[in-house]
Amino acid sequence: MSHSILFCSELEHGKYLGGLDILLHAHQAISETNLTYELHTGPCASQILAFKCESDYTTRFLEGEFDLVSSEVVDFISTKVNPNISINKAAVELFESHSEDLNELLKNALSFYLNSPMAMKQRKRENNLRHWKWDDAIVIQDSDDEVHINTPLVVTGYGLGGYLAILSTLWLHHVVDVEESNGNNKTKRPICITFGSPLIGDQALQGAISERPQWKPSFLNVVAKKDPVACYFSSRSLYKPLGISLFCTESGGHTAFEDQDSVLAVLDVMASSNDRSMEMHNYDNDLTSIRRKVLYRGVSELGEFNLNPLRAGITMQFKEVDVVGSSISSNLITEGERKQERMIRLKRNVYEPTKKLNDSKIDLTYMEWYMKTRKFKGGYYDSYTNALGKDEITSKTEAVKRKSRLNKYWEKIVEENNLMPQKVGAKLRKRWLYGGTNYRRIVEPLDIGEYYKSGKKNYIDTKNRPEHYQLLEKWSNEDKKDSNSSGAKRNKAASLTEDSCFYAHVEEAFISLRDLNNGGSSDNKANMEQKLKEFEDKVMCAIKDYSLSTDVFIEGSSLLRWWSEYKVYKGSSYVSDFAEYMNNKSYKSYH
Repeated sequence: MSHSILFCSELEHGKYLGGLDILLHAHQAISETNLTYELHTGPCASQILAFKCESDYTTRFLEGEFDLVSSEVVDFISTKVNPNISINKAAVELFESHSEDLNELLKNALSFYLNSPMAMKQRKRENNLRHWKWDDAIVIQDSDDEVHINTPLVVTGYGLGGYLAILSTLWLHHVVDVEESNGNNKTKRPICITFGSPLIGDQALQGAISERPQWKPSFLNVVAKKDPVACYFSSRSLYKPLGISLFCTESGGHTAFEDQDSVLAVLDVMASSNDRSMEMHNYDNDLTSIRRKVLYRGVSELGEFNLNPLRAGITMQFKEVDVVGSSISSNLITEGERKQERMIRLKRNVYEPTKKLNDSKIDLTYMEWYMKTRKFKGGYYDSYTNALGKDEITSKTEAVKRKSRLNKYWEKIVEENNLMPQKVGAKLRKRWLYGGTNYRRIVEPLDIGEYYKSGKKNYIDTKNRPEHYQLLEKWSNEDKKDSNSSGAKRNKAASLTEDSCFYAHVEEAFISLRDLNNGGSSDNKANMEQKLKEFEDKVMCAIKDYSLSTDVFIEGSSLLRWWSEYKVYKGSSYVSDFAEYMNNKSYKSYH
C-alpha cells in the first residue's frame, strides 16, 4: 500500500508572508503615526488603523509592572468553553483609556449601511450590553439595503501598540458577527498585523479565538529575533500565542509558525540571547532584508540525509531563524511533525459549513417529498408512526436514515453556536436559522411519534425534549419578534405546522382522555378535563391563526381520531367553540 509523502510548507508560507506589500504599508503607517493611533489610507483605497504606545509605558512593561488580569473588556470574547479570559493589564488600561477617542476613529474606519427596523433594534439591544457605545460611532444609516464595511481595514500596532491593535480587531470581529447574525453577510472582516507585540493573554483567550473559524486566521505578529519586547513572555509564563508568528532576522532569514509550542520555543531562544535592553527594535531593516532573501535550502545542509520531507521542513524552519541545535530539542521537532501530519490529514476532510448545509438540504428535500406523498395515506405523522405494508415500511426506512443524518448535523450546528458568547446576536445566521426552522417543523414530529410509540410520556417537558430543538425554537421566536413586530396576519394554512410539538400535545390529549375513561379520583378527573379543555383552546387558536398545516385534518389523522373518542366521552350535548367547529365539519374547508 502506497503512502502519501508529507512535507512541511511553513517555510514557503513564511516566504509568502514576508513578501507581502501589506507588511511594508502597515509598518510605514506606524512610522507616520505621531499620536497613539491614526487612520491612514493605504493602496487600493484600503484603510490602515495604526497604533503606537508611549515609551514610558513600554519601560514600565519591561520592568514587570503589568501581568494577567480578568476584565470586562474581554466579555465579548468569552465563550461557554472558555468563560474566564485573562489578558495583560497594560492591554486593559490602554484599551479603556482610549475607548472614547476611538469612537470617532472607528467611525471613519468603518461605514455600515443600516436599513431594517430589525437591525436597528438589534443594535439598540447590543448597545445596552456594551461597555462602550462603539456602534453609535461606526454605524451610519444610508438608503441602501445592505450592511457592509466599505473598505478593507488593516489594524496594525508596534510593541504594546499591538495590544490595542489586537483588542480592536477582536471587537470589530464581534461587531461583524452581530451583523451576520442579522443576515447582513456583506461585511468585510479586519486583519491585524503587529510588529514586536508581546503575548497578550492566556490559554482561555487563545481557545476562545480558536473556536471562531473566521477570527482565528486574522492575526499575524512579525517578530524580530533581537526584539526584547516581543520575547518578554516565554513558555515559562501563562501567556499563549495567537494567530501566526512571522519570525525574522537582520540577515533576512524568516519563517512562519502557527503551532504554539514552536512559537514559545523560538521566543525562549530569543529571550536567552537578548540582554533585556530597553531599546525598541527597528523593523525597517528586517522587512527590507526578508524581501531580498532567496528561499533556497537543501536537506544536505542539515547534515542529515535520511530525513523525511516533513521533518526536514520543520527543522529548516528553525534553522531559517538561527535557532536549531541544542536550543531546539529533538522532541519538539518530533511533536511538531506529529501535529503537522494530523493537520494535513484533517485538511483533506475539511468541514466546510456551507457545503454541509447544502448537503443537509438534500436530505430535507427528501423528507419534504416523503411528507407530501403521505398526504393521502393518513397524513405525514400517522403514516410514519404507524407504517404498515412493505412499501410504507421501505419508505419509512429511508426516511429514518435521512432523519438520523439531519439530526446529527443540526445537533452539531446548534451545539457549536450555543458555545459562542450568549449576548445579543449569538444566534444562528439567517440562512442557518431558516433551514433549522424547516428542519425542526418537518423532523421533530417524527421524533415525537417514535417517542410516544415507545410508551413514554410528557415529551414537552424540557428534560425530555432534545435541547437542540428547544434552542432552534427559541432563536426562531427571537428572530420573528425582531423582524415581524407589525404582526401581519396569515390568511391561509401554513405549509408546515408552526408548532413542531403539536403532535406531542395530541398524544398527551390521548393519554389524558384514556386516563379519564379508566376512572380515578375526582381531583385527578378534574385535572385531566382541564388539560383537555386547554388543548381544545390551543387547537382552536391555531386554527384561527392558520398556523396548522392541512394534513392535521386528513381523514384518519391523530387529531380526528382523538376528537372521535373525545366526542363520545363528552356526549352529544357538549358545547364549545372547538366542538362546534368539529361537529360542523368546518375543518374540511380549512386551507
